Amino acid sequence: MSNRLAAVTTTTLLDHRLFGIADDGAEEEDLPFPHEAGDWVSAGRSSILVETPFDNDEAVLRLEEWDGEPGEDHHVDDVVDVTIGCPSGTIRLNQVTAGWADSGFVLTRPGDQHVRLSCRFGDGDDPAFLIRFWRTVSARTTP
Repeated sequence: MSNRLAAVTTTTLLDHRLFGIADDGAEEEDLPFPHEAGDWVSAGRSSILVETPFDNDEAVLRLEEWDGEPGEDHHVDDVVDVTIGCPSGTIRLNQVTAGWADSGFVLTRPGDQHVRLSCRFGDGDDPAFLIRFWRTVSARTTP
């Protein structure tokens, strides 16, 4: 059973129906719009672009770090899993035209991460996103 190591709840602006998540130590990437790939999330080496049905609104983000794969959350509308590199462990938010913002979230174990993005659009509430990180395990041979 996995345990949560850290959690932060914050908000981000949705601009042009988009927001991004990136490791602060990574180079900036140009990611394709998620709808061009047929989904609501696109991922690069160290960043993620999220597309929503909402514009000029705020979204609630819950960022969590786990020591292994977390259990399923059954109170969401959709889920996407990706893998990105987080060399610094400091996660920042891209609010598109509003620019970059500090999420207040720092991974205790930087490195390559599995990231599970879950969304809940609710009835009249701000959309909410649960973003869970857990470190990838590399396959190493032992001598």
